[in-house]
Amino acid sequence: MKTKNIVKALRDILDLDNRKKKKNALEKILKKLKKNESALKKKIGDAKGGKQKKSLLAQLKVTRAQRKKGESSLARSAAKG
Repeated sequence: MKTKNIVKALRDILDLDNRKKKKNALEKILKKLKKNESALKKKIGDAKGGKQKKSLLAQLKVTRAQRKKGESSLARSAAKG
C-alpha cells in the first residue's frame, strides 16, 4: 500500500471518530434544550404578568428554533453516515 493510501485511510478513521464526538455533543445539547423548553412551559403556566409571560414566550420560541435546527443537523449527519 502506498503512503498516500495509508494517510487517506488514517484520515478517514480520524474523521469518523470526530463525527461521533460531534454527534454525542449535539445529542447532549439537544437534551438540555428539551429540558429548558419544558421548564419554560412550566414558568409560562405559572406567570402572572403579561409582560413576564411575553418574555418567556419569546425565550421559548428561540429555544424551539435552536432545538429544531439541532435536530435537523443531527439528522443530516446521520444520513451522511
